[in-house]
Parts: sequence; structure tokens; C-alpha cells
Amino acid sequence: MGRDTISQRIFSALAQDRRSIAADWRFHVVYMRVAIAHAYSLPDTGKLSALLRGLGARGEIAPFEGISGVYRVTLPYAGVLPTPDEAIVQEASPLAVFSHLTALAYHQLTDTIPRRIYVTSHHDTGQRHPLGTAPDDWTDIQRPARRRPSVVNGTKVVWFSTRRDWEFGTTVAHVEGYPIYVTDLERTLLDSLRFPDRSGGVLEVLRAWKRGAGEVALDTLVDYTERFHQRLLRQRVGYLLERLGLAHPTLNDWAAQGLRGSSAKLVAGADFSPRFSERWNLSLNVPESVISEFESR
Repeated sequence: MGRDTISQRIFSALAQDRRSIAADWRFHVVYMRVAIAHAYSLPDTGKLSALLRGLGARGEIAPFEGISGVYRVTLPYAGVLPTPDEAIVQEASPLAVFSHLTALAYHQLTDTIPRRIYVTSHHDTGQRHPLGTAPDDWTDIQRPARRRPSVVNGTKVVWFSTRRDWEFGTTVAHVEGYPIYVTDLERTLLDSLRFPDRSGGVLEVLRAWKRGAGEVALDTLVDYTERFHQRLLRQRVGYLLERLGLAHPTLNDWAAQGLRGSSAKLVAGADFSPRFSERWNLSLNVPESVISEFESR
């Protein structure tokens, strides 16, 4: 079977999925599916490389500047499809998870428009697969590399790492029709509290918690908090939940186990304040005006 017919069938599959962006690993997956469906010889890395070179030479794909292995489809069908920056990042690092301020914006917990893309790189534990693929797709194909583009279409991409046992709280979302991995609502709120500097600052964090109060799944939030095994995080979460008027049976246990001392602050990076929560043993080291805005419902 001619290579033109193979490439036509590959592009037909990409068009059916409304994909104008595809990484080398996705071409390999689709090439393998086409080969199996039509009894062609199975593609190895050599055949894949030859295919991509041919597509590039004919002007049917073009690489993104500075992003290895990710291509823009230049056929007419792709010209009417969006190419969101998040989809490009996800193709480059298919198990990465959009997080922090990017996730806050996705969940509509902030009015701040992120000027950077915040992403957390995850290990390949085999529990998740690149979106648009199934476990069987990887039987004879090497799992994709975790690339970390630093800039996409002029927007800086900020990468973070996390411990393997903290890789939880991920959901599938969609940006302009493209599926992406993003931290879910409860994990997004926790990450904003853990890293206010990555989430628009403490005021934006408190506003996000206020906005999310009516949607958050308390059992899930409590479970995630416990999984970090950090007493100070429990204190901070418990304090905010009670100031929002939310209750959970676990909160009394958290309050009883709270750390004491000058390190117990509501905001880790801010100076210690004499204003104090006796129940939660926390220095309330944010302006009263911030807390007042947080509490107004």
C-alpha cells in the first residue's frame, strides 16, 4: 500500500478527532491503528520517521518553533480548527497536568487572566494514558517522552514537579474542544493555598476559596488534605472552611492536633502577625480587610 494512502488515512483519523495539532507519538499511535485496521505492515520508529519527513517535505505538517516533536497540521481541514496553547503543551508532555493559576482560571475561580501557563509534570505510573489513546495503543509503542517547552506562541510555560504520592486530584477538561488534564476543583483550591505565589497571590486565593465554597466536595477536600500528611495544611484548610461557614466532622480533630509556634501562619511566605486564631493556632498574617472581603457572602 502506498505511503500516500497511509498518510491520507492518518489525516482522516486526525480530522475525525478534530485535531490540528499532533505530536510524533500521536502519529505513531494513529499509524499503528491504520496499519492494524487495513492489514499493513506495522510501523517501527524508522517508518514513523520516514512518514514524518515525507509529510513535512510535502508541507502537510510543520513543527512548532522551539517545541520538539509537536506538529501543526497544515491541510485545509485544520485551518478552521483552533490551536490553543494548552493543547500544544499537552501534546508535548501528554501526562502533565495544568495547575495553580491556570487551573483557577479554568474552574472560573479567579478573574485574573494568566499571563503564563502553569503546569505540573507527573511521573508515568501507567495509571493514566495520553488523552485520545487507550491502554492497548501502547502495547507495541514506547511511551512518549515528557518534554517541557518553555514558551508556546510567546507565552511562558512555568513547570513544577511533585512527589509521586501527591499525584492525585486530576480530571479531564476541554479547552476549545481539546481534552487536557487539569487539577480538579478541590486539588486546585489546595494548591492555591499551598502556593499563593503561583496562584495570583493571597487575595486571589481567598477569593477563589470563597467562590468555590458552594461547589466544593467537602469529603474530597478533606481526603486530599489528609493525603498530604501536613498538620499545618490541615490547620489552614480548617480555618478557611469554618470562616466560610462550612462544617465537617474531621475539623475538630484537626483543630486539636494543630501545630503551635511562630511557624504556624495562615500564609507561609508572609510575616508573622500577632492577630491569632486560638482554635486553629494560626497567625492571621493577612490584613483584616482581606479577611473581611473573604467572609462577606
